[in-house]
Amino acid sequence: MKAPPDSRIHVHLTMLIFALVAVPHRASGQELDPGMRGAFFRVVADHFEVPVEEVTILGDWDLDPDEVPVVLFLSRRAGVSPDAIIGLRRSGKPWKEVAGRFGLGVRSFYVPLPRDGPLGVLSRAYGEFQTRPSREWDQIQLNDIEVVSLVNIRVLSEQVGVPPLRVLQSRDEAGSFAVGLASLIGGAVGR
Repeated sequence: MKAPPDSRIHVHLTMLIFALVAVPHRASGQELDPGMRGAFFRVVADHFEVPVEEVTILGDWDLDPDEVPVVLFLSRRAGVSPDAIIGLRRSGKPWKEVAGRFGLGVRSFYVPLPRDGPLGVLSRAYGEFQTRPSREWDQIQLNDIEVVSLVNIRVLSEQVGVPPLRVLQSRDEAGSFAVGLASLIGGAVGR
């Protein structure tokens, strides 16, 4: 986990809060509000230490905003360009298959979560993580929602400084990680 945020990050978080508060939330399933989308992409850009413009361009390639961190995560781990990742994804390949193409197994996605917490969309996957020895985790068949969830939990937990389970809960409450960011930032700034 990253060190506690320095004053520069607090300034970024404060700016993000203003951007998120100034823009009304929309119901899940509708297009993400531009202010909220921008705030989410800024957090993702900060995490991967890339220009926010690069993240915005990736988001313009018909990807759900929650998938953009997956592109950058796989690109970084596999040592390939985001274009290569997006090309495979746009050809219809599921995220697990895209990762496997570059030698990344299920272990790459694992994030420790409490056994007794409400795991929502990750309940099935964590049931398998808990019943299999770690050497067999790469045999687990993760679906796209599980891959997207695991990557976003890692990215947002590390970048915003909240527990992974709280990131998952914010997604369940808001319908997406991008929209759920507002509640995470509000909780992080008050600390």
